[in-house]
Amino acid sequence: MKRIIKAVIWVVVLGGLGYFAYTKLGQNKAKLESDAKLTQERNTVIPVTTGKVEMAAMSGEFNVVGNFAPFQQVAVMSETAGKIIALNFNNGSIVQAGANLASVDNELLRIQLETTKTNLAKAENDLSRLQKLLGEGGVTQQQIDDAKLGIQNLKQQIKATEKQISMSYVKAPISGVVTGKMVERGSLIAPAMQLATITNISRLKMQVYLTEEQVVTVKKGQRISMKADLFPDRNFEGTVTFIDVNADNSRRYLVEIEIVNLGDTLKAGMTGTVFFKGGSARQVLSVPREAIVGSLQDAKVYVVEDGKAVLRSVVTGAVFNSHVQVKEGLKEGETIVVSGQINLEDGMEINVAGN
Repeated sequence: MKRIIKAVIWVVVLGGLGYFAYTKLGQNKAKLESDAKLTQERNTVIPVTTGKVEMAAMSGEFNVVGNFAPFQQVAVMSETAGKIIALNFNNGSIVQAGANLASVDNELLRIQLETTKTNLAKAENDLSRLQKLLGEGGVTQQQIDDAKLGIQNLKQQIKATEKQISMSYVKAPISGVVTGKMVERGSLIAPAMQLATITNISRLKMQVYLTEEQVVTVKKGQRISMKADLFPDRNFEGTVTFIDVNADNSRRYLVEIEIVNLGDTLKAGMTGTVFFKGGSARQVLSVPREAIVGSLQDAKVYVVEDGKAVLRSVVTGAVFNSHVQVKEGLKEGETIVVSGQINLEDGMEINVAGN
């Protein structure tokens, strides 16, 4: 009887514990689901800061960031096939235009040249004897003409072989520094194979891209000042040598400014800022630079319409101070989103800060 009572007690206790655990788990699950729903809830009204599309004074002076490009850069190419038997350069070697950089085995060509010269000497002697016999009636004029033609062919063969021998020597096309060495002594090469690159940075070309409003204020031969990002305390000066007549896909015009690179201080690929002066100031439609979404080449702006942010494509022009010129897509007085765009999507409701 006692055993039965103990068994009943254990069943009651275990049942109570099970019910308690089940109830507690259910409560925890409900709380987790509630928290998850709260986390997933999205605030559909985004706080932003706005500004106005307005006219601003754009100065005739403007600064443009550009890159320093080498004055000359040429690939060293082979003109013949064969094995390199002499190599006269390494990466970093300074070479002069016309210097012999490499020699390709040309022994067979030299043997061919000597053989052709010997045949030419014999043919000239034969022609001399035939000409003496012509007056005695021992030979015909046709034989004389054939002998002369044979001599002419041999002379052309000599010229061709000498040209092939000269092509076995790889010459430096320009003066500069050797980079990108791709061969060693003993390498087998083929025609039109690149052996290295020669870069001339004794002068550099600063390359910048200007808008149509900017490019019309620049003249070829104009003196321009600039700074290199790596040397902010030094001033450099150059001359405009090229103004492109065709715009690129982003409606920018390439302008090149040539500078003397004393001591090879600057390197190709460095960046800098060019300071243009001389244009006249004028009023242009503009927006703050931070209002632009994306790049200036594919610019977009959020315009406030009926409490919503509407994404609109615009055509931009020059960048000046902290503003960007707007050519198409906006009207003066329209309200635009200046900050908070990172959380926006087209057509979302917004809450202007301060309202």
